[in-house]
Amino acid sequence: MISTKPFVIAKRSVWEAYQLVKSNRGAAGIDEVTIAMFEQNLSKNLYKLWNRMSSGSYFPPPVKQVEIPKAKGGTRKLGIPTVADRIAQTVVKRAIEPILEPIFHEDSYGYRPGRSAKQAVAVTRKRCWQYDWVVEFDIKAAFDQIDHGLLIKAVRSHIREGWILLYIERWLTAPFETAEGEQLPRPRGVPQGGVVSPILMNLFMHYTFDAWMKRTNPSSPFARYADDAVVHCRSREQAEEVMRTIALRLAECGLTMHPEKSKIVYCKDSNRTASYAHVYFTFLGFTFMPRAARNKHNRLFTSFLPGVSVDAMERMRKVVRGWRIYHQTPVTLADLVKQCDPTIRGWWNYYGAFYQTAMHELFGYLDRKLVQWAIRKYKTLLRHKRRGERWLRKMRKESPQMFVHWSVIGNKVG
Repeated sequence: MISTKPFVIAKRSVWEAYQLVKSNRGAAGIDEVTIAMFEQNLSKNLYKLWNRMSSGSYFPPPVKQVEIPKAKGGTRKLGIPTVADRIAQTVVKRAIEPILEPIFHEDSYGYRPGRSAKQAVAVTRKRCWQYDWVVEFDIKAAFDQIDHGLLIKAVRSHIREGWILLYIERWLTAPFETAEGEQLPRPRGVPQGGVVSPILMNLFMHYTFDAWMKRTNPSSPFARYADDAVVHCRSREQAEEVMRTIALRLAECGLTMHPEKSKIVYCKDSNRTASYAHVYFTFLGFTFMPRAARNKHNRLFTSFLPGVSVDAMERMRKVVRGWRIYHQTPVTLADLVKQCDPTIRGWWNYYGAFYQTAMHELFGYLDRKLVQWAIRKYKTLLRHKRRGERWLRKMRKESPQMFVHWSVIGNKVG
């Protein structure tokens, strides 16, 4: 049967998009409709969405604006689309991803299938051994400042389907709605929190930075994760020139290099003895800096290595404090394992991938909380810290795999 709809969108695409949105969970948008509520009349809701998208009459509702605190003060504005809108965005994302993925640079790692932050950190570590200098730069409010005209131009150079172009333009201009109900226009930017926003951000940064760097600075490799990037250089003079030209390029495309969060770094180690003010930088939760290491002959030397950053460590300690282990005397140690271990394992899988000793500070902190818990729980340990530490050593010896960090840190109480 010939479709009378102006746009050909398979119903199955909407169904598969819904399955992805469901698996990712997420909060309700401005209509306060949760995924569970959306599912109460699932067939009707999906059909209505497909019908509107196929006829060109789908208009995205305003995006719910939520402000979350930044680690170093201030807030970041997140945009939460409705469940239906997340499904619609997922339909488009799945349609454009196979087209855009092949054009993206190999050193773009953010929000891409088969690529990760750990890969970006690994390649940066290797290049810091090969290149003496790094340009670390930060873009001020990159998601919020993307130029719609330039972005649409980039989209149109690769995407031909009219319905995709139509809905991307509508998503770009859908207003924010605050908690007070005020609607704020968005003449620039893509909302952080939108399903289609990350791939649009990558497309914008591909032309703004990746392809431009490959064309103008082919001898300076880089790694980029969304709006976070580092560039490697052979000399200080080259680094200064690269930093200057990057700032100009960003300005040409409507973005601003943060003057206080961007700098040139010297990758100091045992073989690099020059003096320079900046010898560390932080990238994707890891601080790269001179650290003690051992060579193949087991001799100590200084290498330039990534390890968990101070800010990331403090965020993890804050989570541990929030567990209030000290006050949970009615529960068993096995209960604490169920509560804490999934999170600890996630931290270890990420931050333990590089310079594992840096994580011992956190594990020692966690063990001290367990000692405090035991002293309060067991009267025989009351007011005897050393007995509490002996209890912890005994438990770890008897069940070394009980907590994931026990198998990592050994038999030492931090």
